[in-house]
Amino acid sequence: MSPRRTLAIAATAAVVGLAGLAAPSVAQADEQGPRVCPTKNFVIGAGWGADRGPRAHMGIDLGGRRGTPIFAVEDGVIDRTKRQDNGALQIVMRGKSGSKFYYGHMDKVLVEGGQRVAAGEVIGLMGDSGSPGAVHLHFEFWRSGGESDAVDPEPLIRRICDI
Repeated sequence: MSPRRTLAIAATAAVVGLAGLAAPSVAQADEQGPRVCPTKNFVIGAGWGADRGPRAHMGIDLGGRRGTPIFAVEDGVIDRTKRQDNGALQIVMRGKSGSKFYYGHMDKVLVEGGQRVAAGEVIGLMGDSGSPGAVHLHFEFWRSGGESDAVDPEPLIRRICDI
């Protein structure tokens, strides 16, 4: 790879990373109602379709510091919280819009199944459960509400996080 191309890639990565360091946006009106960035002070990591061995990545990773708050993206109800087989703590939330949102790899879950939450409410703390050494929030967007109907969450993240 040419030095010029390497520099361009590095500059692009720096801009994307710095954009993620801004504070989360205040709840914004969206076609589905108020929505909030799911965390703050993050950098965008692996995205939709990244190779995960026998499967493809079905979300986006937002890297940050351990203990960073994780927010309910919109008003809704917590469907469930659990620890997965790999040790990852997860939250699945059904939003007021009917969409579901999956949050993974937290150090701490602060809500429980059946609990109503408001957009911007802290529901967990960022960590690396199930993925030791890689502190991040794995975020999925199931627009139709079906858990097998994940869509690329990056456009939503860019819009509601003002990136």
